[in-house]
Amino acid sequence: MSDAFGVAQDNIERIAIDQRGSIGSFYDRYEDNIKGKLGEKVKTNFHKINQPMICMLTHGHAPECENLLKLVGINHQLRLSISLEMTRATGIASLINYSQPIDEHTRLFYIYQESNRELTKDHLRHLKNPVRSTNFVSFATHIVTEIIWGFHILVILQLPANQAKQIDVELKKLLESIIHKKYMVQINSQQRTLLDQIVTTTIYSNIDVLTKLKKLEYVYQTIRGLQNNYELHERLKYILTPIEWLYGYYTPNLSKFYLSETEEINILEYYLIQQASELKVLNIRVNHDLFELLQGIYKIQFKKIQDKLTQLQVLHMKDIERLHNVVLNIRKGVILESSIKKEVSLDSPKEIQQLNTNIIIDIEHLESKMKLIKKLKDAGFEYCDVEELGIQDGLTTAKINDVLFGTESNKVIFFSNDTLKNNDQVGWTEFYSQMLAEKEKNRQLHLVYADFTYSTYKLEKMAINSSEDMKAYQNSPNSQSSKSETKRKAPLPPSPSVQTPLPTNEFINILLLGESGVGKSTFINAFANYLNFQNLDDAEKGEPIVIIPVSFMMTINDNFDEKLIKFGEIDSNENHNNSGQSVTQQCKSYVFKISNGKKLRIIDTPGFGDTRGFDQDNLNMEEIFSFLHNINYINGICFLFKPEIVQLNSYLKSCCTQLFDYFGQNISDFFIFCFTNARSTFFAPGNTRPLLTTFFQSFLEKKIPFQRKNTFCFDSEAFRYLVAIKDSMNFDPNERNEFEQSWTRSVAESERFRDFLCTQHEYRKNHEWQSIKDVQFQINFMIRPMLETMRNLLRNIILFDHDLSIKLSATHASPSSMLCYKCHRNPEKFNQFWIIQDYLHNSLNS
Repeated sequence: MSDAFGVAQDNIERIAIDQRGSIGSFYDRYEDNIKGKLGEKVKTNFHKINQPMICMLTHGHAPECENLLKLVGINHQLRLSISLEMTRATGIASLINYSQPIDEHTRLFYIYQESNRELTKDHLRHLKNPVRSTNFVSFATHIVTEIIWGFHILVILQLPANQAKQIDVELKKLLESIIHKKYMVQINSQQRTLLDQIVTTTIYSNIDVLTKLKKLEYVYQTIRGLQNNYELHERLKYILTPIEWLYGYYTPNLSKFYLSETEEINILEYYLIQQASELKVLNIRVNHDLFELLQGIYKIQFKKIQDKLTQLQVLHMKDIERLHNVVLNIRKGVILESSIKKEVSLDSPKEIQQLNTNIIIDIEHLESKMKLIKKLKDAGFEYCDVEELGIQDGLTTAKINDVLFGTESNKVIFFSNDTLKNNDQVGWTEFYSQMLAEKEKNRQLHLVYADFTYSTYKLEKMAINSSEDMKAYQNSPNSQSSKSETKRKAPLPPSPSVQTPLPTNEFINILLLGESGVGKSTFINAFANYLNFQNLDDAEKGEPIVIIPVSFMMTINDNFDEKLIKFGEIDSNENHNNSGQSVTQQCKSYVFKISNGKKLRIIDTPGFGDTRGFDQDNLNMEEIFSFLHNINYINGICFLFKPEIVQLNSYLKSCCTQLFDYFGQNISDFFIFCFTNARSTFFAPGNTRPLLTTFFQSFLEKKIPFQRKNTFCFDSEAFRYLVAIKDSMNFDPNERNEFEQSWTRSVAESERFRDFLCTQHEYRKNHEWQSIKDVQFQINFMIRPMLETMRNLLRNIILFDHDLSIKLSATHASPSSMLCYKCHRNPEKFNQFWIIQDYLHNSLNS
């Protein structure tokens, strides 16, 4: 006990996780909570503290990262109170709720600085009378008699794996700069670029404004201000004095505190950390990793796993509540401290263990399913979970076939489930291989894997079924079949006859988009010639391939006179006279052979960024979508850019948004990026690359791949040189040498581009290609025929009394025709009727 209420000998310290405390506030040590304060205002003084700043940079794999509360200086009693939810985890203690994994890519940046000590003028004497006059002992054990002011910050960084070493170097520099505060400097642009690569920055502090910051640079700048501005500092620690000291004598009815830092308490804390960590890891695995992996499929199974995870969280809460009561009763002396041995072990309750195991099994099962789906899709199968189609027990075979086959005549379905597959792996593989072999013979086949695993419909055997005769072919025996039963392979539907149209995947369909003037038409010509002529010598000796007519201006002498070079016959679809307007007036496809059995159909489009404004660009997009109405699939959307632009066209955002609306969200996987005139940037994307990278980041919900495998760089100048010499223009040997090198590089890149296109999967309409926008187009095409039919009915009602009628006769339009949105629709008179005609243009070349 202190003498005459000087300084108490049994004071304790607590990190101020609750910022509401002040001198004279009452504190309940049993649960570590502030319980109000004295009604009388207490006069206090501040004394400056000269203590060195504590700065630490810790790697995520360091042992101290296993207990973050301990890392920031919270003692074991308060850590228990926080972990057992006796007190709210606010302030810096809220780090206990950090949701991301702490691993080799994690860095922890911790700063601690004490600045002032606040206490009453005559310390405990000033508090004696107010405390004695009030009965606070019924709800509090201590009173705040001193407050340490300052700031502490924990910054948790998740670094990108490929730049962790470089960022670590900069972090150490910043740490040294903070420690030696007089040398703190501004972050330069190079450092800023590197630090901006940090994946996530999460901040915990006793100063609320710091927790709102999202970049380490801002934290660094704020610390510079905090070091010299004490007015911004907040409560760091409370010094707590037992209330009994203020009574001046021992009070038997004042509760004692029974709970020391024993091995059992350490085991309890370890157990709590372990349980919280396992639950956090499981939550990340379900709601992040598995959610990303599934991409919207297996919704029912995923929901079941989430429900189990919720049950597990409830069990953990009950376990926490049980231990909460045990620790509280020990602290109050109701039960002995030794009894904690009976309540705590390193093993979770059996109910928690079992549910945890079940969730992990379910996750691993779905992960295995996704590997199977990837294998099937890579082989050309469509995967179908029949449960999501409503196929359940009680449906007839005919009804199931109706649901699965629809109206497709070339569909072949593999019926199976996990049990049958696991019980007969050999038989499953034989069926799988048989279907692939038939697909090689008949490219028109649409292979489907119908998975009955989650359906209540009991599938007796694996089977292959075709839409032609709806017969279930004999399959391998299931687990209940006898081993002597012979497997029989059923013949698949026959290949099409000679009269059958060519299979659709003979063509590789590529939609070509780009700004007006980027050189789409020139690119198509250049690409065809690069594939046809391996070097410039061969191209000069041969005849250039003309896919699209092109024209361009070239300087011909020292006076910089210009000559118009034209290549190919005049095409009404190419307008070379209006600068700034798209040269290509309408969508048109151009077909040429690029490999054995493969033809490339490039769909050339009007350029966006037309000088006639956004309305013209929107009209061009409408025409593009009208054109695509006649195409059943595409293999890619190719964006053409120049590598040295300083600003992206403002219409590009609208263009991409409309593409997502029309094709669906997954179309970004089919984006291709080509750069023309790339000789000046050494056949690299140049300054355009960072502009595109920033642009793609604006689509938060979509991941747009922009990597070398889908990026290609060409130089159209070598092709222009070829056209120019065919027009009798002369070049000096040095110029020719440059063009020859450019041709060689462009040939290599063209071959890589060709190989990439030949391996591209189809993005099929009504399968991957599904959107409200496409449905709207289909409905729009139906409106005119329906209205004309209704109008003719009204005409015939009027003509009925005259014993007359008008019969509408539908004429089949060419499948390759498209409705033109640019042609002016003027009414024309047919006999006594005025009719506004729709103008159709031929769109697909073969």
